[in-house]
Amino acid sequence: MRDLRLLRRRLHTALTSGLLLAACGPTATPAPAEAAKAAPAKAGAPAPAGAETPAPVVADPPPVPAGPQYPARTGMDPFDPDGLEEEGCPNGDWCGSPQAANKFRAPQATDEIGCPTRLIGRPDPGVNPNDKAYKGLSMNPMMMGRLRKIATDDKRKASGDGEICCYHWFDYCSGRPLLAGDDDAVVAPVRSGKTWLSEHVPENMLGEPDADERRLLAEAWLGDALMEHASVAAFARAALELMAVGAPAELLAGCAEAGADEVRHARMCFDLAAAYGGGACEPGPLPPVQPRAGGLVALARDTFREGCVGETIAALTALRGRRGCTAAAADAALSAIAEDETRHAELAWATVAWAIDVGGSEVAEAVRAVAAELRAAAFVDEPSPVEAELRRFGRLGPPERVDTRRAGWTQILDGMLAMILGDAAEARPSAVADHASADARA
Repeated sequence: MRDLRLLRRRLHTALTSGLLLAACGPTATPAPAEAAKAAPAKAGAPAPAGAETPAPVVADPPPVPAGPQYPARTGMDPFDPDGLEEEGCPNGDWCGSPQAANKFRAPQATDEIGCPTRLIGRPDPGVNPNDKAYKGLSMNPMMMGRLRKIATDDKRKASGDGEICCYHWFDYCSGRPLLAGDDDAVVAPVRSGKTWLSEHVPENMLGEPDADERRLLAEAWLGDALMEHASVAAFARAALELMAVGAPAELLAGCAEAGADEVRHARMCFDLAAAYGGGACEPGPLPPVQPRAGGLVALARDTFREGCVGETIAALTALRGRRGCTAAAADAALSAIAEDETRHAELAWATVAWAIDVGGSEVAEAVRAVAAELRAAAFVDEPSPVEAELRRFGRLGPPERVDTRRAGWTQILDGMLAMILGDAAEARPSAVADHASADARA
């Protein structure tokens, strides 16, 4: 469990030293030093006097037993091959009446064959999760669903119910997404082109995949590329939202640096997609997404969901993804992503802590509420889909993804949340030692 300890200590140090002090203190102070890495990274200024020295994140940890690995964040919905779905996260299929589906109707959804075309999770959908009408549908606020027209037609013929609607859904679980105002994820369309390719990936760095593995890996890395590309816009929008509430310069500078990181991540992923046989692809025009209103409360809530949770877990999955990965190109990409996502998580935690410091109890309670919803969703047992085994290429399977998400909550997120909310009993210094003991027993 070395990955948990490294990430937990890194984030804990960020909240108790320079990064948080720079955001919340009366005067700006430098951010804590970043460890030099072989993967792309940025060197920060020395930590302020008296602050705890950050523990360096080791670029190349000693070999550990094979275990949870980096998630295949997107894939193709086999019933609607024009639509990208995030198969690397919990996902499944559900059929129900149009009335039941409309409880989760996405604002931009249209109607086809008598059914809403898109579904989206809601913190309070106004339904009983134990109602058998919703059996098989995720109640996660990060759920997204797409109408499966072929499956709907088959179900109607088999059941004799001419109104039933069938969907494929998934729970978003990656790093920072670009969410529209209705919380639906936005990505650019794919087109042929080479403008986002940076370098050729040698064949001997791909891990010797067979033909089926090549196809799956090309799809997975292309999905990652589109999400990383969208994250560039997510950070640009975050900067505008920070400026709208008078955020300090350090947080704005962090957004600018994070956006540049995401450009690099996207190019690495496009390179790998092409190397595994996906062809030379690039993102097309990204639909415009406007900055969100709502002041400090909305800023803190959105940043906690997208950054504190999403990027903390993304950093942990990238770290774990290197276990047993024999594909050198994937390992190098995961190393860079793990480092950068950790810094992005640091930035998110500092942003939420600053918002609570400025906005007080109203902001704190909003963060506490969204945290409770997201945590509960992380521990809901869902059936695991059957997927190809791609661990040696740095892609984890469903059980490992679930374990990583839950470990992220119990071993990192709970303690960090207690710190920024001022829950002293849960955030006491000995909690780090308690967690370390739990790691040793695991």
